[in-house]
Amino acid sequence: MRNYIYCPYCANKLATDIIDNKTRQVCYQCNFIHYQNPLPTTVCIGELDDKVLLIKRGIKPRKGEWTLPSGFVELGETAEESCLRELAEETGMTGEVANLIGVYHAYSEVYGDIISTIYHIRLKSGIPIAGDDAEDVKLVPINEIGDLHFAAFNQAFDKFKKIIK
Repeated sequence: MRNYIYCPYCANKLATDIIDNKTRQVCYQCNFIHYQNPLPTTVCIGELDDKVLLIKRGIKPRKGEWTLPSGFVELGETAEESCLRELAEETGMTGEVANLIGVYHAYSEVYGDIISTIYHIRLKSGIPIAGDDAEDVKLVPINEIGDLHFAAFNQAFDKFKKIIK
């Protein structure tokens, strides 16, 4: 996460202090506190005919690994909208939110702290086509899916398998 040298509101030089039991940057001129928050992401467990849609990641982290479609929540959109947008951008597929699987905290070596909201999406019929950040895409039988290369994805997928039984 980015640190400031000067206050983004009054341009006074920032100091470091302990606030709410955490080290934070503060401005004693205007009382600005630099809170650093996790980035919100969404993840799609897209299901069609007892298969789940996987992408081969085209970017870091985990470039080249098969995992679930995912991405960052954009300004002005809900988590559900983000999930469906990322699904369409990465796979060309559409669907409807069936269930919220869960909300997970993770640390990314590229992005730092993230919060992933993971949904079960019932996919509409179609042919998946890799797009955006995906090198490839495929539908895989649920019982053939192994490691999804992110701890939160694996935890959510285990929960998903229990829900759909």
